[in-house]
Amino acid sequence: MGDGRVAPVQGATPSPPRLTAGGLVSGGRYELLEPHGGVAGQAFWRARDKRLGRDVALTFVDPLPGEAPPGSATGVLDRTVALTGVYSDGLARVLDVIRGRAGGIVVSEWVPGRSLTAAVAEPEPGSAVGAVRGLADAATRAEEKGLALGLDSPDRIRLTEDGRALLAFPGVRSSADTRGDVRGLGAVLYALLTGSWPGPLPDGSDAHEPRDGRPGAAPVDDDDELVDPTVLGSGVPPESAVLAMRSLDGSSVSSAATVRSMIADRVGGPAHAAAPGAPPVAGYSAVQPAAQGYTAQNHSAHEHTAQERAAQEHTAQGFATPGGAAATPGYSGPLSTAAASTAPAAAGDSPGNTSTPPGDPDPQLHSHNPPDAQTQKRRWHIMAGTSAGAVVVIALLAAWMLGALTGGGDETPLSQQLDAIERAAQASRSAEAVDPDPEETGEGEPVPAAASPTTPVEVADASSWQPSSSPGTAENSGSAPNVIDGDTATVWSTDTYLNQLGDSGAAFKPGVGLLLSLDEANEVQKVVVRSDDDGVEFEIRAADSATPTSLDDTTLLGKGTVRDGSGTVTIDDAVESEYVLVWITRLGTSGPQAYDASISEVELTR
Repeated sequence: MGDGRVAPVQGATPSPPRLTAGGLVSGGRYELLEPHGGVAGQAFWRARDKRLGRDVALTFVDPLPGEAPPGSATGVLDRTVALTGVYSDGLARVLDVIRGRAGGIVVSEWVPGRSLTAAVAEPEPGSAVGAVRGLADAATRAEEKGLALGLDSPDRIRLTEDGRALLAFPGVRSSADTRGDVRGLGAVLYALLTGSWPGPLPDGSDAHEPRDGRPGAAPVDDDDELVDPTVLGSGVPPESAVLAMRSLDGSSVSSAATVRSMIADRVGGPAHAAAPGAPPVAGYSAVQPAAQGYTAQNHSAHEHTAQERAAQEHTAQGFATPGGAAATPGYSGPLSTAAASTAPAAAGDSPGNTSTPPGDPDPQLHSHNPPDAQTQKRRWHIMAGTSAGAVVVIALLAAWMLGALTGGGDETPLSQQLDAIERAAQASRSAEAVDPDPEETGEGEPVPAAASPTTPVEVADASSWQPSSSPGTAENSGSAPNVIDGDTATVWSTDTYLNQLGDSGAAFKPGVGLLLSLDEANEVQKVVVRSDDDGVEFEIRAADSATPTSLDDTTLLGKGTVRDGSGTVTIDDAVESEYVLVWITRLGTSGPQAYDASISEVELTR
């Protein structure tokens, strides 16, 4: 920085430049104004661009201690450069990346407003969820491009003058991933709700002193578990606390898209984002060619001349800077995407469907020839289904009459009463899966009972799956093999949602899938799904490949519901396939506005 530092010993790892307020960097272009914290290998500063007369945010990137230059700094700069393709209100625009022999500088637009620490000094729980909407949108858009924001420290976050949280000091470390961004979103929301930061700070934080300090550490209970936000502060909405805690735990929510959807459910409407293709802030390129360093001696003075001319042209033509972000044209948010998600067509689910005349469900019923065994079986199913419907009607009438006779004194919630009725009806409907006792046919021969499938089908692998049109990502694929390991103590879990799955406008996804790859093609005749979550509804489908793009690429084989720990589907018309999809269409209820499912085992037999 032109302050006469002692030259490093040959071969030794050079120390990062000493940064002080009033110092000049990059050939004197930037004057350092105040520190804003940092992590190992990175320091955050507000600086003044003397050439363009505006404030900027600088992230100084250096090799980690013990590394030969440039060491990890190159990777940080490369990953941060990639964020220039992410357009969102929740991410400060990367204006320039200056590379040096031992590190570099990320130059970003300055975000007027407050640091996260200053913002949470007096928490406003009612506006906390809305504040992280843009940040969740940025994380989602990065996730869609296979990138991570690196939401690892409170020092990186600032709130705009109108209260929007934003990543102000980007610098993506090697440890950053999308799951870490989900936890980071939960941490920012927790801080805005309670005024304290959950979990430890990143390594190297103690070497940097932010201008406003940092939020205090969040308290833990006797079991070393994080205290719920509703316990720490008055006026914390329970739904906001649920969102923060489930994002923080690292398993209930696996994608930023899910967080963004939950926020949209709370505050309504999508987060706004700068339109793709918007020009960079006047005077900067998105990525500057490599410079010789970032000290006054190494940075050439003419590098921004062409950019300044371009800035004048932009100003003359009336271009706006990204400081006023506009909504992306045509963007309707995750909820409308989910509403348009692919749903199985009733007529195309099963192979070999044939049409029958209206009012004639079985043409053979009107034939003069004796019915065959298959016809007998269909008749039994029709009668069993009619009986099940009668049971439901009788149960409803009984419940109504009991309420009338007792004067309406039953205080059992209606939802529980309906659940009990549904369980009774489910028990009756189970008769559909049982063949009738052998009876004499027209030719004097008994109808043989179908043999129960007993031979296990070996499964080679399991992964989570969703249609390509579905928002978010396939959920928790890393734990999907738990459903085929023979151990009911290990589980695969879905994300947790504020609304049920489905094709309604409030649903985020139409469903969640588990794709099982068999050792070889087989005709699976029975599938048992084991789960402690009653009410989980699922379909069994056959797929032609390990990568179906939609439900139209699969064949519906049967449907089931988990009751008392398991759900069984017996497949009458088995299809030979090497891939079996368990498509979950309804989740269990784990709390107020909390829907999820954990599957311990999926067992296939033939």
